[in-house]
Amino acid sequence: MKDLRQQFIDKLTLEGKAPRTIQNYVWTMRGITRYFRTNPLTLTRDQIEKYLLHLSTEKKYAPTTINLTIGALKTFYKMCAPGSRVMERIGKAKQYKHLPVVLSKDEVKRLIDSISNLKQRAAVMLLYSAGLRVKECVTLKTENVDSDRMKVRVVEAKGKKDRYTLLSQTALAILRRYYRFYKPGEWLFAGLKNGHYSVRSVGLVISRAAKKAGITKHVTPHTLRHSFATHLLEARGSPAGDTKASRAFEP
Repeated sequence: MKDLRQQFIDKLTLEGKAPRTIQNYVWTMRGITRYFRTNPLTLTRDQIEKYLLHLSTEKKYAPTTINLTIGALKTFYKMCAPGSRVMERIGKAKQYKHLPVVLSKDEVKRLIDSISNLKQRAAVMLLYSAGLRVKECVTLKTENVDSDRMKVRVVEAKGKKDRYTLLSQTALAILRRYYRFYKPGEWLFAGLKNGHYSVRSVGLVISRAAKKAGITKHVTPHTLRHSFATHLLEARGSPAGDTKASRAFEP
C-alpha cells in the first residue's frame, strides 16, 4: 500500500491539490484500507457502500464528511484505477442546509467598537468590510492594499485564484492609523514569530469582542463574511441603489 499511497500523493500534487486536501484524501484511503484490511484497488461497489454506511450509522459522520469521503474515493479511483466503474451510481449523502448566522449592522459596529487593540481592530474591520475569509485576511501583505484604487488584492484565494475586493474608507482610515503606529513589514498583520497573524488569534479576538458587546449569537470570523454579503445585497436592493451599496461596508 505504501507504493500506491505515494503514487496517489504524487498525482494529487501534480494536479495542484492543496496540502490539506492531500492529507484528507490520504486519510480517507487509509481509513477504508484499515477497515477491510485489503488493497483498495480490489474493493467492490458493495464494499464501498458498506463502508459509507458504517461511517454514517456507526461513526455518526455528518453528511458533509460522508460527501468529502465519496469525493476522495472518486478521485482515488480516477487517478489510480482509470476506467474503474466501482464508484458508479454512488450518490451524495443528503445534506441539511442551515441558514448562516448574520449580524445586523448595529451588531457589527458594537463588535468592532468593543475591540480596543488597534491591530486587532484593524484586522476585524478589514475582515468584515472586504468580505474576506479569515485566512485571506491574516495572509495579506502590505502591498496587497491598493489605497489609490480602493481595492484589496487577495492572492491565491480559494481555488488558488487571485481576486480583488473592496476597501472601504472607514477600513482605510483605521489601516492608516495602524500602519503609522505598528509599521508592519512584509505581512500586513504580523504575528509573534516572524510570520503572519494566526487564524486562531483572530477567532479568539472576535469571540471575546462579541461577548463584550453583549451579542448572544455564535460569532466566528466567517460570520462577518456572511454579514458582509448580506448587507451588500440589502444595500443593492434598496431604492438608493449604489449610493447605499457603498455604505454597506461601513459598520
